[in-house]
Amino acid sequence: MTRNDARSLDASHASSVCAIVVTYFPDSNFNNRLLELLPQVDLLVIVDNTPAQDGLTSPPDTFAGKAQVHLIRNQANAGISTALNQGLAHARSTGCKWILTLDQDTLCYRCMVETLLAVSRRCDPAPGVVGGNYLDPRSGKFKVPLGESGDFLEQTTVITSGSLIDTEDAVSVGGFRDDYFIDQVDHEFCLRMRERGHKVVISRKPVMAHSVGEPGGVRLPFLGVLPRHPPLRKYYIARNTVVTVLAYWRREPQWCLRRLVRLLLGLGGMAFLEQRRLSKVLAFAAGVVDGLSGRMGPCKREAILKSNGNLR
Repeated sequence: MTRNDARSLDASHASSVCAIVVTYFPDSNFNNRLLELLPQVDLLVIVDNTPAQDGLTSPPDTFAGKAQVHLIRNQANAGISTALNQGLAHARSTGCKWILTLDQDTLCYRCMVETLLAVSRRCDPAPGVVGGNYLDPRSGKFKVPLGESGDFLEQTTVITSGSLIDTEDAVSVGGFRDDYFIDQVDHEFCLRMRERGHKVVISRKPVMAHSVGEPGGVRLPFLGVLPRHPPLRKYYIARNTVVTVLAYWRREPQWCLRRLVRLLLGLGGMAFLEQRRLSKVLAFAAGVVDGLSGRMGPCKREAILKSNGNLR
């Protein structure tokens, strides 16, 4: 191998990106959204958490057998954190420098990967996590307002979807917390990365369209619209927020205070303005109790599971 060949190989490895998409009852447009993503990445890992159903196929099955796609079928809801760790393990085993974590309902712009990689190169020191600015179609607003100078903005945390993460950095900090199951997984991961000395930034340029939660949430002063979620999600949000704040309040006091305020205001909105108020408030209270007592992993409270139905 010549020196030029070696340099070319090093450059290719330095930009190799493995996208990880976690699915759970994906909608009918899921495949079309993936087709926008595929040309941008070297590898795509789909981790399907949709429970097995006799005679039914899940949209990700369409991509089974494609050389660029690795499909992991869990046959049950293993939680987003476990699914992300499965994707991370595969990305590392194939030598990908970066993982790109995505929600199933995110619409990726064609500039996404190029933009995030450019931010990673321009940021000094190199970031461990590069989040992507996004347009929320429901509000018509961008996560990071447009018009400011610079390619990126330093953040305390960014959301899972649209995050470009250095694979080895992710492995070195222990990956994503399996015991969180779902909710606050991204925030805790970013806080842990910062604790280990890695920067977290977000691109100023929008790279996707993405909405948090289900439509129809409560609008609160200064906080905007809070995501609408079923009781089980209220449980996980409350529990995992409590656990995260207890772990990081000394190092990240401002962030933790904001999360607590948001949690309490969300409780007020839930109790007075949302539908199914009682079941949601009880689930929220159970989450706080379990968070304080350290009961982690999938929720085992039968009353909450029965009141929730399918977690979609």
